[in-house]
Amino acid sequence: MVKMDPLGLIAAVTTAVRDPFVPIAFLASGSGRFQVPWITLALLVCFSATAGALAYRVRTRTGKHKRELESKAAELAMLRAVVANLPDLIYVKDVESRFLLANQGVADVMGAESSNALLGKTDFDFYPIELAEGFFADERKVVHSKGHILNQEEQVMEPSAEMRWILTTKMPLLDTAGKTVGIIGIGRNITPLKNIEAELLRAREELEFKAAHDSLTALLNRGAILDLLARELARGVREKSSTSVLLGDLDHFKNINDIHGHPVGDEVLCEVACRLERVVRPYDLVGRYGGEEFLIVLPNCGEPKALARADHLREAIASAPIATAHGPLPMTISIGVLVVPHNWRPNSAEIFRHVDDALYAAKASGRNRCCIAPPTIRQPAPL
Repeated sequence: MVKMDPLGLIAAVTTAVRDPFVPIAFLASGSGRFQVPWITLALLVCFSATAGALAYRVRTRTGKHKRELESKAAELAMLRAVVANLPDLIYVKDVESRFLLANQGVADVMGAESSNALLGKTDFDFYPIELAEGFFADERKVVHSKGHILNQEEQVMEPSAEMRWILTTKMPLLDTAGKTVGIIGIGRNITPLKNIEAELLRAREELEFKAAHDSLTALLNRGAILDLLARELARGVREKSSTSVLLGDLDHFKNINDIHGHPVGDEVLCEVACRLERVVRPYDLVGRYGGEEFLIVLPNCGEPKALARADHLREAIASAPIATAHGPLPMTISIGVLVVPHNWRPNSAEIFRHVDDALYAAKASGRNRCCIAPPTIRQPAPL
């Protein structure tokens, strides 16, 4: 038997529950108002140790769970801060394309007051119906096929009427069972990049235009018109059609430069170029061959039509004086015409020798007229 103070016994058991690593024997006081059998004391020790161990485990698990909750809350807060501050557009929609989450970038593009103002709404609440229908159709495909839309370029009209380019990726949002419960969308503003691309394209087109066109009249330059002439002659062979070549030269143009100066001569050349382009067919070719000479290529044009069209061009120049800084100046043109049948394959030297001879004949016969090269010089060579 062990003599123990009842209060000491209670204190010992309580302490053991609170801290099972403190032996109960050291907590008991020996004043001994009543006696405790050794077996009872052993049971009390076991009970107190077990209860203390359970209490310790509960406290430990509760603290760990609390720390986990705090860690997850911190991670969630950080994730929300990242999404909110990203310049890209981040959003989540349900299967009906209603917004469940969006950052400020989405709100700015759509003209909403805040990202919260988007919640529960769709693109139809912010965009023209044609644009919203296109977005909705894409999202239907994502929902039903569980497919992805990767890096799709979209044009969006902002509330300020400014056009913005968005590079969009859309993917399905799946639950733990693999069922599609929504859409995740990521968009990037690529408007600056598209603007740079447009500037580069304009610069390239400008360089290509300058490389192929005369700097004064904006007609095809000599190199470009000769290249296209060769192409049209080859086409005529394939399609078994005739190609007509016209060489025009302004009459007494040197006098204009000598009397009025080259700036006035440039005005005359520009106006002549405009009149020629207004008269020809859309698929005809007009180029400045050199100085005051102009080369016109008429695809699929035989002899009767070639001479008629040449005369039409001549009349367009002579029909009215040309307005210049020194007043209106009359101007005429002489034109030589050469018709190249599909079964005649002359080289460039032969073509320009014959058409130049026809032009010389027009000049010699009084100017302001058209002459066609005689058929005898256009006989096809034996094949």
